[in-house]
Amino acid sequence: MVALLALLPMGALADGLQSLRLSEVGLSNGPEGTAWIEIQNTSYGTQNLGGFYITNNPAVLDTKLTVPERIKKMHLIPTGNPITKVTPQNCIVLYADGNDNLGLQHTNFTLQAGDIVAIYSGNGIDLVDSLTIPEDLAAGKSWAKDFKKGTWRVCDRPTPTQANDYEQAKKNNKIAEFKEKDPYGFAMAFMAMGVVFSCLLLLYLFFKFFGKLFREKESTVAPAAPLTAPTKAKPAAIADDAATVAAIMAVTDATAGTGDENLDVALIALAMQAELAHDEESGVITITPTASPWADKAEMIAAGMMK
Repeated sequence: MVALLALLPMGALADGLQSLRLSEVGLSNGPEGTAWIEIQNTSYGTQNLGGFYITNNPAVLDTKLTVPERIKKMHLIPTGNPITKVTPQNCIVLYADGNDNLGLQHTNFTLQAGDIVAIYSGNGIDLVDSLTIPEDLAAGKSWAKDFKKGTWRVCDRPTPTQANDYEQAKKNNKIAEFKEKDPYGFAMAFMAMGVVFSCLLLLYLFFKFFGKLFREKESTVAPAAPLTAPTKAKPAAIADDAATVAAIMAVTDATAGTGDENLDVALIALAMQAELAHDEESGVITITPTASPWADKAEMIAAGMMK
């Protein structure tokens, strides 16, 4: 159990050696107006930088130095403070101003172009990471690492405490430049209004064009036949009743009665059959003769009456 507990700090230290990396260095252009060093935690676990050593003295790279000799040439990052705990994919900035009495983020050395920066583990033996600042690094710029490509480059706009993503840095630069040119947001307001009015204009033109197209299409369609008021046709039952009454009246006037009720009824029926047997044509009535036994009887009756 004791052996296992002893291995835990060693495992954490080994993890820190692989995860903590120098990511960016600036000369006298940091947030505090001094040179600064950015250290990145590339892992997905929190790493504690406390107890590590950092220096700009190139003599520490001599492998023949003893541990005490190397430690004397380096600055110890204090322990026991949450500031040194670097969260996953985050970073910490140390200020190389030579005033370590100002706090644990300040070192006992300063930086100049051409200097080296080296980080050693707490044992003073294992080199965690190192870099060399270009001798021609201009003021206002930084020496930054592109973790995707694994290369170093000059960054025109330093990004302390931020990821060294070149594409994102370009976007941030454009945003910062826009803020500098339009501090009160007037240009942004005019741009937004321009976008809105442009959209409204496009909608107006769209509906106007298609409205005109549809109207032209409707005008080419042949006009429909005008609606005429429907003629009121007599119901069939009413028309038949009128014809029946007219036939009865005509037969009654012609016969004037014979004194024989059955004979009168027969004559009326015969006349009605002849009266109603015609084609229905506009303005023309056609009487169609029909053969009936009543015709012979009518002749016999008429002959008997004449005797």
